[in-house]
Amino acid sequence: MTTQNNTFSHSTRARRPIPQGRNRFERAMWLFMRFSGLALLFLALSHFGLQHLISNTHKLTSEDTIIRWGLAGENLTVAQLFWRIYYGVLVLLAMLHGLNGLRQVAYDYLQKKWIYRGFMALASVLILGVTVMGVVALVVGVNASGTATAVAR
Repeated sequence: MTTQNNTFSHSTRARRPIPQGRNRFERAMWLFMRFSGLALLFLALSHFGLQHLISNTHKLTSEDTIIRWGLAGENLTVAQLFWRIYYGVLVLLAMLHGLNGLRQVAYDYLQKKWIYRGFMALASVLILGVTVMGVVALVVGVNASGTATAVAR
């Protein structure tokens, strides 16, 4: 009589464990990439539809920009506030999404820890600078003297 050691049964399937991230930060960044990607898809497509399909960008004037953004130092309308918040969220999500993607690629390809950290520090400073300039431009609004100069040219 021979005995067979049958370790795999047809009635049970072998399941792979769910891969765990390096830590909770990695799991949070994984979720952030998924949700921010969905939000950016909506924001970018609605921006494209509004700017290039509904509004004719070839006939865009400084008056159209002033109507949408408002002049610096003047009270905002609800519509102007909406557009500033809309584009502020778009800028912030795009920059954070891009920085996180860059972080993941750099982690895969930069083997030395000091090179990785230096690269990420430089990238973070540059992205933070561009983000701050974008948000400040959104908060300040259109400068009336700059538009008058642009219209006169």
